[in-house]
Amino acid sequence: MEKRSLLKNIFVRNLLGLILVSVLLIGAILLGLNRYTRHGKAVEVPDVRGLSAEKAKSFFTEKNLNFAVVDSIFYKSATPGSILETTPPVGSKVKEGRTIYLKIAAFLPQLIAIPDVKDSSQRQSMAMLRSLGFENVEVKSVPGAYMDLVVGIESRGIALEAGQRVPANTPLSLLVSSGSDDILFLEDPTDSVETSSDDSLF
Repeated sequence: MEKRSLLKNIFVRNLLGLILVSVLLIGAILLGLNRYTRHGKAVEVPDVRGLSAEKAKSFFTEKNLNFAVVDSIFYKSATPGSILETTPPVGSKVKEGRTIYLKIAAFLPQLIAIPDVKDSSQRQSMAMLRSLGFENVEVKSVPGAYMDLVVGIESRGIALEAGQRVPANTPLSLLVSSGSDDILFLEDPTDSVETSSDDSLF
């Protein structure tokens, strides 16, 4: 009888001990997760648009946030080096310690390679230039046998070759054939001499 009671007590004690250890272990895990994820502690992404990354640093430090510049785009109206947008967006709720990614205004225009548009139609060439990012493009008619056929590209009178890299805001002239040679023929100088000779007789 005593042996049965002893075994029973040992079994109960082990069971209780196991339960206690499990409870403590689960509590420690939950506490660690709560600290790691900073449950319930969120801050707002500050509005740093228009500021340089250096000036915006204090705003991020104040809210215990990190930041990194990941992209730059050229805008004429924006101050070079100023922040254009953030990811996540301004005003979003994020956890402390989160890294905020910044897109800033580039100091120089993006360089784009001139495409090979020779012998293409005006419409196709214009669409290609627009898709690459060229906005300042005009059409310049030049003598040529085939109407609406592109014969080249130039900028401020200087011919540009396919593959040549230029700033995206470079003014381009798309040279398009007019469909006629437009060759001017000069008068025979002997005719003018003869005419003047005849006039002198009167």
